[in-house]
This record gives sequence, C-alpha cells and structure tokens, in this order.
Amino acid sequence: MPDRPPSVVGGGRRFVPKVGWQELFELRARVGPGRTALVADDVAWTFGDLRRWSGRLATALRAAGAVPGSVVACAMTRSVRAVLAPLAVAKAGAVYLPLDPDLPPARRALILAEAKPAVLLTDAPGLAAGADVVLSPENWRGELARRPEHAVAGPDRGEPAYVVYTSGSTGRPKGVVVGHRSLVNLYGELAARLFPAGGAPQRVAHGLPLAFDAAWDPLLWLVGGHEVHLVPEDVRTDPERYVRFARRRRLAVVEAVPAQLAGLVDAGLLAGDDRPRMLLTGGEAVGPSLWARLRATPGLTAVNLYGPTECTVFTTCCRLADQSEPAIGRPIANTSVQVVDARLRPVPVGETGELLVGGASLALGYLGDAPLTAARFGTAPPHWYRTGDRCRCEPDGTLRWLGRLDDQVKIRGHRVEPGEAEQALLALPGVRQALVRAEGTGDRRHLVAYVVLGSGSADGLRDRLRETLPEYVVPAVVVEARALPVGRTGKVDRAAARIEPRRLTPAESVVAAAFRSQLGLARLDPVAADSDFFALGGHSLSAAALAARLRARGVPCSLRDVLRRRTVGRLAELVPDRPESEA
Repeated sequence: MPDRPPSVVGGGRRFVPKVGWQELFELRARVGPGRTALVADDVAWTFGDLRRWSGRLATALRAAGAVPGSVVACAMTRSVRAVLAPLAVAKAGAVYLPLDPDLPPARRALILAEAKPAVLLTDAPGLAAGADVVLSPENWRGELARRPEHAVAGPDRGEPAYVVYTSGSTGRPKGVVVGHRSLVNLYGELAARLFPAGGAPQRVAHGLPLAFDAAWDPLLWLVGGHEVHLVPEDVRTDPERYVRFARRRRLAVVEAVPAQLAGLVDAGLLAGDDRPRMLLTGGEAVGPSLWARLRATPGLTAVNLYGPTECTVFTTCCRLADQSEPAIGRPIANTSVQVVDARLRPVPVGETGELLVGGASLALGYLGDAPLTAARFGTAPPHWYRTGDRCRCEPDGTLRWLGRLDDQVKIRGHRVEPGEAEQALLALPGVRQALVRAEGTGDRRHLVAYVVLGSGSADGLRDRLRETLPEYVVPAVVVEARALPVGRTGKVDRAAARIEPRRLTPAESVVAAAFRSQLGLARLDPVAADSDFFALGGHSLSAAALAARLRARGVPCSLRDVLRRRTVGRLAELVPDRPESEA
C-alpha cells in the first residue's frame, strides 16, 4: 500500500498589484463617484463623498503629526466617520490602529503606551480631552470643510497597513501588524470567490465590531463597488432588530460570528423572500446544527471563513454546500498550509497535527516584539506561522478544525487567552491564586474563574475586572475556592478545577435554576450569584424567554429587568418570599 501524501495544501497563484489598499478605493471612486458606497445613520454617502471627506481628514491627520509609517489610533463610534478614518489614515501613509471607544481606560492606556501612536483620532466625546484630532458628531463636516484634500500616499505594498490588538497570555495584549500586500491579496480573494459574477453591486451589512479584524471584510466589499450598510450599535446586538434592519434595507450579504449568526437565524433572518442570499461566518467554530441548518436553506450561499488575526482576517474558506460536516476548507490564493507534528514535519493526510500557514496571508509580526515575532513566524520551516490549531487534512485537501493545542479559546468571536484574565485577577487586592478556563460549547462557550482569596469575597470581582479588561475577557462566573486542585507534580490541575460556588440563597437558587434551564447548562456547570446571563451565552431572544420562565415561577420579571439586572444576584431581588414552582 503506497504511503499517504503529506498534509500540504496550496491555494494557487493570483496576481497581486503593487498598490496600497486605499489606491484600489481611489480607482473605484474615480470610476463611479456618484454611486452609493455607504449608508450610515440613514444617510447615503457616495464614493465621491468618501473620497473627498477622507482626503480632508488625511490633511488634518498630517497636520497633527501623522507621517508615513507612523501609527494613528482611531477610537470611533459607529458612523460614517468610522469608515472615513481608515481611508484617511491610509491616504496619509500611516498605519491604522482601531480602538474600541468603550475599552476600559486602563486597557486603552496600555495599548496606547505600547503602540506609541503619532496621532489619536476620535469622535467619542468622552475621549476628546486626550485626542489630537477630534471630529465632533454635530459639526465634523464644518470642521473639515476648510481643509484641502490630501493627495493619496502610495506606500510600498510591504509596508504596514494596520495593527490590531488581541488577547495575550501574559496579561498584555499583542499588536499584530498587517501589510498592504496581505490586505490587497485578501481583496483579490473576495473579488474572485465571493463577489457575484457580473459585478452587480450588492447591499452588504457591516454589523461587526469596528476594532475586530474581520471588520475589514465589509470595507473591502465597499472597495469592490458594493453598497455597505453600517448596522447601528443598538441594532447589531439585538437579533430581532437586526433582522428587521436587514429586511428593511434588503441586505444581500450578512457576516457574523457563529454565535451571533445562530441568534439571527433563530430570529428569522432566513425566513421570507427578502432574506440575504449570502451569509459569511468565522471567528470561531461553526457547530454541526448551524452548519446543517444553513446548508438546508434553498438558494443560500453560506461560507465559513477561517484565519487567525496573524493571517489577515481569513486564510482558508469553505462553502458549506461543498461539505456535509463542518470544515474550514482550503487556503486562499498565494497562501499555503501544512499540518505538522510536534517536530514541525508534515503528517500524512488524514492524521491530526498543528496547522501552519505561509504565503501572502502572513502578518508582518507583532508590534515592538521581535522575540515573539521570531518565535511564531520564524520557526523551522521559516516564514510559516504556527497557528496552535489542531487540524486534519482530508484526501481532497479539505481542512477540518479540531480544537486548540493550548488554552486559547474563542469567546463570541474574539480570541481570548484565559491567562490574561488570570493575570488581571491576581493583580486585584486579596486574590492569592486564580485559575481561568473555558467551559461550555458552541455559542454557550464562556470563561469561569476559580479564585483563592486572602481577604474579602468573590462578590464584585467581575465589576473590578471590567475596569481593566474588555467585556469578552471578563469571566462569566467567579467561584471562590479554599484551594485549587493540584496534580502529582504540585502544579494546578486545570482539568480538575470544578468547584461549586458559594451556596446560593433560596431566591438566587430560583434564578440560577432558570438560567440553567434556559441556557441548557449542565448540572455541574457553576452558576454563581454574580453570573451574568449574557456572558453565559444569552441574547435578547433568550432573555425574553428567561423573563417568561421566571414569571411562570411567580417572579415579576420583564425583559427590561433581565437586560438591566443581568446577574443571578440582581434578578434574585425580584423573587418573592415564596416563588411558585416552575410550570
């Protein structure tokens, strides 16, 4: 019997023009300046509008100190200004760093201290005091109108285009630097594989977080001549309102992480004749049930996109119609992948190993961290990125994702290192030991923290973590333990760390039981007084069902109560002395 071939797959070759991504936009704007490019806040903006206002903003950035190759941090709200910002930064020849305006101040300060931006741009009133360029939501056009349009800079395609920060196991976020060549290669992939044949403009939803690397996808659809609709913040987080928005705008293309997409489908996204014709998903594993549901929808093109932040948004893709079970597909053009063993040698097809990525998708490295760049991008074989993902290559070259080799997890599409939450807990007064791990599956995936305290109690630790961590890194549950379990070596046994939280009060037990029933949590999954319904995987639809479930037990609870109170402890305040048994 012949030996099986090695697990090495190439994505083929495609020409990549030697331009920056913003030059592709400029070409598009010159060809069709009067066509609608963006609809934001119910206002339609043409390609000519975006070209003109981004040019003026670029002039303001240059006047404030942005020079070619420097970093410009952009903390923008969801408005047309959030789309003008990356265009203006690119026109100035600078490097775009998106920042969530709602980041905890300590987290924002940490990123800014490491990135050392030449300019901080914002339209968020709360950040205006420390910014170099401020666009007031009420009068930004008047402020920019007096400035001339800055000529388009022409960076070498190998120069940095953007930097985006991800969770780090040491407790410090990592800045991933991506070049223009990789971004233009990604645009070519979208144009070749996903843009409709014939070039008919599509209405595309932009419902992704602005500081998420996948936010480049809708922006590149815009560069391709399509009409992008910016989904308002209060709409994109509410499945029912999002579905109504999609129908009203007659959106053809929607992209969302699997957990959010499942909620949209449950809310009726695929019902009726005016539903989207293409759904894109990625950022975390797609479960078998959602996969099957999307495949079974007539006339729907559903595509799974896989790629670490270090590989420019996505590096493999899979049309669900081509695979009956979840898969991440094959690599995009000018990119290769291989599945290797512990000694970094390709394993035979059909065997499991670590996925390595090479080629045009690769980022340039980590900002200001040459040792980490060398470790992740420069190991043998050279110029391949070690993803840390366990994969298997099928005989036809299709890749299947099987999990992680380390503790890294995806929470609502965000890459999270549990060690970052551990470090933040250990920095709090009174915390002697901390262990954080992911529990649950699919869209119920969440972090659980176990702590040993020298003083105080676990109550309120989650609120204190929110002062330094993004919401998706804050554990959904914090459990106080007398000691953490250890193995024979004396090291903490993470697998054995399943400790019940403090005994709940009778009222808290009523709410906790409703949480478990509504979210399908196992009996052994810890639910504490400060457990947050939404951090455990709830959303607006299930919140309404939770309220109904509590009312059936005699608890006067409305959807508004669930949205405002969120935790077991706060909802327990609504429980009467003698709640009825659940119907």
